[in-house]
Amino acid sequence: MRDLLPPNASTLERKLAKASAEIERVPVTLRELINPDKCPEALLPMLASAFSVDYWDPDWTADIKRAFIRNAFDLHKKKGTITALRRVIAPFGTLEKLTEWWQAQPPAPRGTFKVAISVLDSGFSGDMFPELERLIDDAKPLSRHLTGIAIVSQTRGYSRTGIAVYSGDEMTIYPYTSPVIASAGRYSTGAAMHSIDTMTIQPGTA
Repeated sequence: MRDLLPPNASTLERKLAKASAEIERVPVTLRELINPDKCPEALLPMLASAFSVDYWDPDWTADIKRAFIRNAFDLHKKKGTITALRRVIAPFGTLEKLTEWWQAQPPAPRGTFKVAISVLDSGFSGDMFPELERLIDDAKPLSRHLTGIAIVSQTRGYSRTGIAVYSGDEMTIYPYTSPVIASAGRYSTGAAMHSIDTMTIQPGTA
C-alpha cells in the first residue's frame, strides 16, 4: 500500500491509513443514487429534498414518490400553467378536463376553475382529496381558485372476440349415361309378290 504519510508517522496513523484505504472497495453508485427510478426506496426522501419536491407524504407508494421526484424540475419551471397541473395530478390519474370560470355554463365566479380527473386502476380514496387539493393549489396560478374536483373512474381491460366458420359442399357423381334421343316420322308397310310357272312339253314316244 502506498500513502502520503511522512516517514515519522506513528503506528496509529499508519494503521488508520491502511484501514481507510479499504473504503475504495465500497462501490459508490452516484449515478443510481440521483436517478429517481434506480435510487433505493429508503433514500427517496433525501433525493426528494435534493430535487426540491414541494410536498412529500411518507405514506405514498414508491411509484408515486419516484414520479414526484422525476417531475420536480419540470414542475418548478412550469408552475402556474396547465402543464404543471397535469404533472402534479399524473401520479394519481389523468387530467381529463379543466373548466375555467368563463367556460362554465352559466359562467362561474371570476377567477375560478374546476377539474375532472380520471383516476388510475388502483383507485382513489377519500384521504387523497385534501392531498390532491394541496398539490393543485401549489401548482395553479395565484390568481385562480379551485372550486371543484370531479373524479372519473375508468377500468381498462381486453375484450377478445373469436369466430369460427365451417363450410363444406357435398357433390354426388354418377356414371355417365347418354341422353334418350327421340325421333318422329311416318312408318309405311308395303308388300309385293312375283310368281312364275314354267311348263315343258316333251314329244311322245311309241
